[in-house]
Formats: sequence, C-alpha cells, structure tokens
Amino acid sequence: PEKGMLVVKIGGPAYRIGLGGGAASSKAAGESAENAALDFDAVQRGDAEMWNRVNRLMRACCDLGGRNPIVSVHDQGAGGNGNVLKEIVEPAGATYDIRKVYVGDNTLSVLEIWGAEYQENNGLLIKKSDEELFQSLADRENCPIRILGEVTGDGKVVVNDSKDGSTPVDLPLELVLGKMPQKTFVDNHSTMELKPLELPEGTT
Repeated sequence: PEKGMLVVKIGGPAYRIGLGGGAASSKAAGESAENAALDFDAVQRGDAEMWNRVNRLMRACCDLGGRNPIVSVHDQGAGGNGNVLKEIVEPAGATYDIRKVYVGDNTLSVLEIWGAEYQENNGLLIKKSDEELFQSLADRENCPIRILGEVTGDGKVVVNDSKDGSTPVDLPLELVLGKMPQKTFVDNHSTMELKPLELPEGTT
C-alpha cells in the first residue's frame, strides 16, 4: 500500500451476519424457537448472484492486463471489515468513514458494521488515477462498490463516524497485526529426590 491509494469494498451490503458466534454456526438452522435470533445472525448465508457480480468485476479488471486498476485484493471472511480493512493497508495504515460502508440494514450499530462477517465481499486497493476506470467497470457489471477511505502512511487504522463526529477505532497496526510485545514466561524448576523402587519382602 502507498499513501494516497483508495481503499474500496466491492460486493453486497452489510447485514447482522456472523455475530451469532460459533454457537449459532454449528447448530442446525431452526433447531429451536428460542435460538431463532441466533440462527439469523449466523455466518452461513450466501448470495450467489452477488458473488457472480464480484467475480465478473474482478475478471474484467484482470483482462485489462497492464491497465488492471487493482493493486491489491483481500477477500472478506472472519472478522469482517475489522479484519480486511486493517490487513489490506498493512503496514501503511488508513483512515475510513464507517458510514461509507454499504449497509443493507440501517439498524446496525457501528460495532456491528465493523465486525459483521457478511459474505460475497472483497477489499481492494486502487490508485486515485484509476477511480473513474474502476467505477465504469463496476457499473458495467452491476457490482456495488464503495470507496471507504484512503491510505495515510502513518501506520494506524482510524475509523471515523461522520454521523456523530466520533472516532470509534484508532489503532496502531504494528501492535494489532502480530507485533505485540513478547511475553516472558518464567519456569521455576523444582528438583525432586526420588528413591529407588523397593518391593515388600516376599514379593516375587
């Protein structure tokens, strides 16, 4: 990632998906009425038509050869935006507006938008000079795209909320993505004096 590049999400809208946890994703859907809400929030919910649009857009970009506007791509999975939007800009960092995320349910909280694991979605890096080209390809393939933010080069991921002016996320990537301070474990070894095995007299 280079400073000034645009961070783009392509694919379907965010819903309350993947927030039910493993308890939901490992159960059979509709197993009990009391878990109906948990079932609904589970991960497994596909949209084959949207994934086809995403693939067509990716293929259209690749077919341009040297004019391919995609600099980097990251498929969205576990962790949702909170994962893909950090990893794709490592180590440069970026700033985002959470309200630019394509949302299909306006009742989602900022936390849910950031963490929802909705599928059929990719994160991309493109150059500003390729924005018009990329938009034209997306329009042709009828694939939704959203420009969420820009690479900053300061090594942090900052998420702003233009709705209330807050900053829900402000994280240094160096500490978040695998470069945490090393933990020291102290092993106190105790020496035990063991006696040789002694069998009672008369034992054979």
